[in-house]
Amino acid sequence: MTSFAGRIKKAFSDMKVHRKLIVAYVLTGLFPMCLMFTLFYTQMRRVLVEREIKNLQTTFDQAVDDVNTELALHQSMSDYLAFDQTIVQIVKAEDKNSFEAYERMVKEFDPMMDSLSYFYPEIRQSTVYVRDSVIPHGTYLRPAQEIENDEWKAPADNDVHWYADMDQGTVTLVRSMPLIDDGKGGFLYISMDYSKIFGSMELAVNEDYGVFVYNEDKEVLYENQKMTRNAKYQMGFSDFQQIQKKEKQNTANYILLEKEIEQNGWHAACYLPKKGIISPMQPILLMVLLMWAGCVIFSAVVIMRFSGNMAHRLEKLKKTMSKVEEGNLEVELVSTERDEIGDLTRGFNQMLSRIRQLIQEVYESRIRQKQYEMTALRAQINPHFLYNSLSLINWKALEIGSDDISKATLALSRYYRTSLNKGKNTMSIREEIDNVRSYLQIQEMFHDYSFTVKMDVAEDILDYRTLNLILQPLAENAIAHGIDRRRGREPGVITISGRRDGDCVVLSVADNGVGMEQEKAQTILTEKSSGYGVRNVNSRIQLEYGEEYGLSIESEPGKGTKVTVRIPGVEREVQA
Repeated sequence: MTSFAGRIKKAFSDMKVHRKLIVAYVLTGLFPMCLMFTLFYTQMRRVLVEREIKNLQTTFDQAVDDVNTELALHQSMSDYLAFDQTIVQIVKAEDKNSFEAYERMVKEFDPMMDSLSYFYPEIRQSTVYVRDSVIPHGTYLRPAQEIENDEWKAPADNDVHWYADMDQGTVTLVRSMPLIDDGKGGFLYISMDYSKIFGSMELAVNEDYGVFVYNEDKEVLYENQKMTRNAKYQMGFSDFQQIQKKEKQNTANYILLEKEIEQNGWHAACYLPKKGIISPMQPILLMVLLMWAGCVIFSAVVIMRFSGNMAHRLEKLKKTMSKVEEGNLEVELVSTERDEIGDLTRGFNQMLSRIRQLIQEVYESRIRQKQYEMTALRAQINPHFLYNSLSLINWKALEIGSDDISKATLALSRYYRTSLNKGKNTMSIREEIDNVRSYLQIQEMFHDYSFTVKMDVAEDILDYRTLNLILQPLAENAIAHGIDRRRGREPGVITISGRRDGDCVVLSVADNGVGMEQEKAQTILTEKSSGYGVRNVNSRIQLEYGEEYGLSIESEPGKGTKVTVRIPGVEREVQA
């Protein structure tokens, strides 16, 4: 056995690739297709049967409920008549031959009984029978002796009794009238159209079904057999009872349902041949079978025709990939075909080219990273000499009592300390405000205090992070192109403000300088503008945070300019 399995395995291993594709197609394509077809047929059959049972159950329950509703409606109407005082007084009248009694009969009793047929067209006859001697009045008031030989009996209790006659096509309600006493006991008789009461039993679910309605004595009161396509499955009530004893709901050949009509204790039953469910499915199954066969044949032709070519080209690609796995990234596979394998081959060549490019870029980026690290190190080392020199100047200034020189030296020291920021690209808003404040203190001295600076920055934003040196270029721009160009004696004012706006931080630098037209202010942020330093700040912010952030400018001639900076405010500086 082991030797046979080994030979089979060796034979398969020695096959050409296109033959392996054919074998693989049979094992992974044809067999699953057959399995799927079988599962599809089984599942479809099960779903159809379950759906038909559900539809039949719903329709049957609704039909029984409709019959029950009709019976309840007429019983409710009979309650009204049985206890109506007018009818009781007319029937119990001592002098039934008087004109007054006749007039009351015509004006009160007749219209009441006539209204039944008007509101309930299915009522064929409605009669009050009285056991005492009574003068007959049409069909509405009759002596009880007239119906002593009928198949139904006058009720001896106060219950409602129902009768159905398939031959005469009637459903009858008989009940006593308790208020008619003193030996003049009477009862109410209402006869209804059989087809109207049981009309809902004409089920609209299938071309083949049967319905029975029977009483507690197993007497069939209604029967509806509809067998259009499967007449051989039709059965009588006795056959139905035999099958019902074996299985209450689902048999090999039938679906059986039963429900009680609560109003009078009758029972409704329904059966449906399963053959009637499966028959409509045959054309669909035949179509699926033909489609399946066509797919099998077409797939076999295609796999045999193109497997050799495909296997050869895939083998070339595999060999090239093996060389790449060995570390040879200079190989290249040429393909002129425009199909998927050709695209795969060209994509493979592009991937190799991209890998080589990325290796080069990574190598160069490592060199640039080392250069940046060296620059940052120098930025941390070189300022120490500057800070020490400025500290010496400050000490000498204090020694000779020159407070202005000391103040300028300290401002310059703070400015460069925050500007260099130890080579980092970001700082807290607190440090950024300190930086621009130091810069403006120096500028105030340069301009002989010809302008003043106002700070209006909310405390809750000072610990947020921001790109460094975004306010100093704006303050420089406000002095050079706003304050310095002013005319008149009114002192200049530069206002630095900051606040939160939702998840963002909004900073602004405003001046009361010469201003400009709003159209011109908008061009400062465009590529065509010379920028005045503002464009570079805007580009840095958008490059770091995205296009939704950046600068906006508001300006009016003679009233100054306001530059607003919008940055995200979600990252707080870690406090020591």
